[in-house]
Amino acid sequence: MEFKNLYPVQMHCPNCGKQLTGYKSKDGALRIECPRCMVKIFSKRITRKEINIKVTSAS
Repeated sequence: MEFKNLYPVQMHCPNCGKQLTGYKSKDGALRIECPRCMVKIFSKRITRKEINIKVTSAS
């Protein structure tokens, strides 16, 4: 993984509302784990108007 192609993105956790900062890679994928509620968030832009967000629990 090249760190020069990453840039920071801020979003709120859809489960608990905590503000999170993650890094979006060159292909547009964002992977974040919330430290408060331990859910994992995967986000990727599909088209200009569509973003796919997947939230999985840590249980």
